[in-house]
Amino acid sequence: MSTHDEDRTGGAGALRGAPARRTQAERRARAESALIAAAARLIAEHGSTGVTLARVGEEAGFSRGLATHYFGSKAALLARLQEAALAEAMASAAPARSGAGAAEELCGFARGCLEGVRNPTDLGRAFVVLGAEALAGASELTGAVAELDARTRAWTAEVVGQGQRDGEVRPGVDPVAFAPAFVGLLKGLVVQAAAAPEAFDVGAAVAESERWIRLALTAG
Repeated sequence: MSTHDEDRTGGAGALRGAPARRTQAERRARAESALIAAAARLIAEHGSTGVTLARVGEEAGFSRGLATHYFGSKAALLARLQEAALAEAMASAAPARSGAGAAEELCGFARGCLEGVRNPTDLGRAFVVLGAEALAGASELTGAVAELDARTRAWTAEVVGQGQRDGEVRPGVDPVAFAPAFVGLLKGLVVQAAAAPEAFDVGAAVAESERWIRLALTAG
């Protein structure tokens, strides 16, 4: 019997020729994924303020205490959600992130972020909600959002710097100065589109963002 009720559908099925039971690590990974998905659904619909670990556990179909057992605190769960949302955005950009060069890599990342606005997932919507709450000082993740932005700026600066070393990006570009402009462009468009989905053509915004990135990196 599972101490924390990780999988209510298991048990007797395994005795009737079902696949072998998952390892403890596999059960934990599956439960954590389900809890993060449940938190994303709740936050996307209601914001983070009224979301509790107990409610997340119930939404995921587990015991009320499982989220606390795995994450320890609401802030830790939200931080993991942020990480998962960033990974989702990076995965969306993956086709263009194959060593094709700095401009292609940055355009691919921008496409992944902005296309997520056109076809939002619960995780993507929750990411936007948490970011807005952090800007207003109403989130337990204000520090985590700042750290995530810093990491994204550092990644961007490294991509641009590598592009200069490869001779693709013009020497006059300051990688450190370019990075916050790039992150600001994406965050600004994502927040606008999330607040008013019909306000502008996201596809056109994606194309214009790519044009701006290429010009900024290569035009003399």
